[in-house]
Amino acid sequence: MEEGSNSQWGLETATALISGATIKDENDERAAALAVIYPMNELRTHNRLISSQIWLSALALLTGFSTLAYAALRYRLRSAIRTLDDIASHAEDDSTLTAGDFADFRATLAAGTAKYRLATTKLAALIGAERAEAPPAWPQGADVISVPDSPMAVTVSRRLTALIAVLVLGITVSLGTVAYRSIDESFAPELDKRTRLIGSIANDAIARTLKAGVPLDMMVGGREFFSSLLRDFPEISYFALVTNRPILEMGTRPSTTTSVMLQAGTVVPIVVDNKLVANVVVIKNAGYLSREFRDLILDLLVVTLVTILLAVELVSLMTNHSLTGPLTRLDYILKLQAAGDFSHRILVSGISAVDRLGQALSLRAERLAAMMAAAQELPKGTRAVQLEPDFIIPAGRPLIMRFCSLGDVRLPLFLIAAADSFPLSFFSLYVRDADNPLTWLNPGIVISLPLAAYLTAIVFGSPYARPLAKRFGHRNLFLFASIPAALSNFGFFISTNVLEIIFFCVFSGIGYAFASLSCQDYVIDAAPKEQRAQALGLFHVAMFGGFYAGTALGGVVADRLGERSVFLVCAVLIVISAAMILRMLPGPTHVSALTERGGRSKLRQLLGTIADGQFATLLFGIILPQTILDQVFISYLLSLQMNALGASTADTGRLMMIYFLMVILSGSLYGRLPAGRISAVGITVAGALLGGVTLLAAAAVTNGWTMVVAAIGTGLGYGLVSGPQTATVMELAEGRLAHIGSERVLGAVRVMDRIGSVVGLVAIAGVAGSFGYSAAMGFIAILVLAGVGSYLIYHVASHSLPIIAGRKA
Repeated sequence: MEEGSNSQWGLETATALISGATIKDENDERAAALAVIYPMNELRTHNRLISSQIWLSALALLTGFSTLAYAALRYRLRSAIRTLDDIASHAEDDSTLTAGDFADFRATLAAGTAKYRLATTKLAALIGAERAEAPPAWPQGADVISVPDSPMAVTVSRRLTALIAVLVLGITVSLGTVAYRSIDESFAPELDKRTRLIGSIANDAIARTLKAGVPLDMMVGGREFFSSLLRDFPEISYFALVTNRPILEMGTRPSTTTSVMLQAGTVVPIVVDNKLVANVVVIKNAGYLSREFRDLILDLLVVTLVTILLAVELVSLMTNHSLTGPLTRLDYILKLQAAGDFSHRILVSGISAVDRLGQALSLRAERLAAMMAAAQELPKGTRAVQLEPDFIIPAGRPLIMRFCSLGDVRLPLFLIAAADSFPLSFFSLYVRDADNPLTWLNPGIVISLPLAAYLTAIVFGSPYARPLAKRFGHRNLFLFASIPAALSNFGFFISTNVLEIIFFCVFSGIGYAFASLSCQDYVIDAAPKEQRAQALGLFHVAMFGGFYAGTALGGVVADRLGERSVFLVCAVLIVISAAMILRMLPGPTHVSALTERGGRSKLRQLLGTIADGQFATLLFGIILPQTILDQVFISYLLSLQMNALGASTADTGRLMMIYFLMVILSGSLYGRLPAGRISAVGITVAGALLGGVTLLAAAAVTNGWTMVVAAIGTGLGYGLVSGPQTATVMELAEGRLAHIGSERVLGAVRVMDRIGSVVGLVAIAGVAGSFGYSAAMGFIAILVLAGVGSYLIYHVASHSLPIIAGRKA
């Protein structure tokens, strides 16, 4: 049982909800109690009714939007489908080459057909037509291929982008609206009953006064009485005592006539001696339920936003799997055969026009391989014969091509990032509430130790991610990383003290480092050079989308189901992402677009980079302070400060959601700025100043609104700095530090960045433990402002430094 300061109390049992108030005597001692009992079976029935309405509505919306999506997509792609069906039906002749759609595709198919016919004719003349049989069951080889999306795939995909966006947004917004209206309508009858009850209370009080002989126009204290009712019952917005006109009014009167108001409100007649004397009009507050269920509405909004993000990732995966991927594979094998290369084939199992055409092209390669196998049996036969300089036909079975792209890891990366950030909104509080055997340490430092262990594990594990991926394959590394990542979440679930949490944080850091870097290296290795920058940009969008979804939804889950349940959700997400990687990524096979990197930085080379003045001011003035701001303020201080202000875990999660949204928005801004017109230094300074000033303001005046401003400002600033910061590092690595090597310079930045985050976390945790959270926020802000000041002063003062005029076009 819980009792409030106003002597009101509540109790929940298996059969009833009890709400009561203690009645005290003149000596302020308990004399009696008044209790109202609400049966639990009625509440459960009510909840089941709401749930069934929402589920039925969701099913109806899903069915309706699925049908609409299928019809709309078929209609939008009707021309492409007809054209591809026509091409697949006439793959062996030239009867449809005059049509205009996919003209380049048709021309390539015609060239490939001509090459196939020429090779067939020459091999048949060499070995005899009767020996051109299917090849024996040789072991199947495979080759992993990375190519840009074909123009045909890009064209078809662009036709669908706007349509898919409208459909995804439509169904999520509709589902959110239905859920809110179902809840609102379910409470409307209860609110109407309560409104009538309140009107009856006012009616009885006025009727007693009138029966005592007091005339209606001469009642004293009526205004104070109605005011007290409005104050005690916020679900009411307006009271009126009405005859043929309003005699007494309190609250916000609707802008309507009296007759319309009587029809809209709840009217309770005042009857004295069987005569109607007046009416009490009560109008309920339309915004009451919205205010009372503000948290629920915000949670629904968060779930809706996360649903949209997840839907975007799913649509991207499905589009790549069923549309752009098959078209790109088909375009690639067509171009190979048009060039006379019949050494590869593709595996297809569908019945669409694209699949039928792919099967036909693969069968061509199989037939020529069979003929080449027969030719090998002739005297002086060779394993591969060049009929002409531009013909390549294997004597064995053609290699199966396995294509790779960002789409293979995009959704698993989103899920692993979401799992990593799910506990972010409450993890510091979780550590603070655990048993602390390290009583001799500063409490603030103790709270920071699990996060420090996590970051330290990343520092020592990250350099080994690339060699392990090259040796065992990206897929195997991710699968290996998912084991400690998932087990660490089970460990958090059962942990009871800080030392256990620290232990499992080490495994969590190693698992996340290997998982995320295996995805990043896969994108770098798989993406063609001309698409690498775009692919890495989409990689970061998917990763920060996962952070955004995880922090927002993690706070909601922790608030509704408890903090420990969040860790089980994280473990499930990690297992799902591992299953997707197992299904979608190739094994440890050579990737055609693979590029080698330089070795790890040696200590002398690391010191050589730091000795350069411009690099040192960039590293210590911009990179490290921004890392501390992101890792320490967001991952450590924010949840502690919001908890001290009385915010719930869901509120903290929503605030972190705002931060990551600002990072995504401002991070994408740099790529859209006009090339050569905006100084990279100017953007860096502006972003760092914005983050430092807003954080300093929140440290000086700490409340809920200043924390919102700080989250917006630091998010915008961090996103603005991250783009030009990388560009500036590359400028230095390829310019004045070229003798060290760009890969080693980047390695030095990564190592110093991670070491700085650990040292900064422990130091600022000590400040927080000794002087409070606001002081720690102020310390970070001063560090950011001092760093950007030194960076700007050095840049302006040193005339020998090259001015970075802006982005490279």
